[in-house]
Amino acid sequence: MANLLGFIIIMKGMSKDLNHKNKILTILYIAFSLILVICLWNIRESQDGIPVLNYHQINPTEKNPLTVPTDDFAAQMAYLERNGYNTISPDQLHGFLVDGTPLPEKPILITFDDGYEDNYQYAYPILKEHNMKAAIFLVSDFMGRFDNYLVWDQVYEMSENNIYMGSHTLSHFELTPLDHGELVNQLTGGKLAVEWKTFKFCEYIAYPGGFYNQLVLSETKKAGYKGGFTVYNDYVRAGDDPYTMNRIAIFGSQHLVMPRFWIRLHMAPVVGRLERFRSRLIEAGYPTLAELVFIP
Repeated sequence: MANLLGFIIIMKGMSKDLNHKNKILTILYIAFSLILVICLWNIRESQDGIPVLNYHQINPTEKNPLTVPTDDFAAQMAYLERNGYNTISPDQLHGFLVDGTPLPEKPILITFDDGYEDNYQYAYPILKEHNMKAAIFLVSDFMGRFDNYLVWDQVYEMSENNIYMGSHTLSHFELTPLDHGELVNQLTGGKLAVEWKTFKFCEYIAYPGGFYNQLVLSETKKAGYKGGFTVYNDYVRAGDDPYTMNRIAIFGSQHLVMPRFWIRLHMAPVVGRLERFRSRLIEAGYPTLAELVFIP
């Protein structure tokens, strides 16, 4: 009898172990299936998608999300060159969207917002080393006024050497809350300042914070811009509106720098949807749950 009870206890223990293993295998299977679906979906979504990278500061000292360390930026540019990417200008991207003008193989647009002085000191030499084009969107009132921003001589030099200079408005105000007069002032003032200092047309804008509405789009067109950039994390594709072009934000990080860059470059639609899902959780009143959503 004792032996029989012992056998039953052992069998129950084995049954529990098996159930536990089955649960683990089921979870792993579901996770693998989801990853596979996401990867396949991303491959479909990324076909013919053009990445537009969005940077801010590039330097070796500051530690914040908007600053990519110089060595990391150099490694990212080397990766792009090594893997056959060809940098393009905003005009080339506009021509593709509006007129169907062909682009080089694996096109990519590299952009910087605000006009920080370190763009000239650190990013510009790296871009020249790899013979790459880029675009900087300037907050024109900040140029030569604050210590960590570009001066106009630096702006002019870069504009003569494959760096397109666009507008990030006059004062970096969020555009959507502005009254009509100040909205026009921000759009036209930023544009005219860049044109005055570079002797070139300023025809593209990056909306501060990425915010826009129909009035902003209407006045952007009236001001003479040919296109505008948001911070909506996705690729630019044929048929997209040139006044709401997507960009992929590249942040500074202390961990898994190149894997994070690779994911954002190659899986931008997935990253964008994760970001928007987390934002909706926060808006719905679930900030703790939102923190569990990992954003590369």
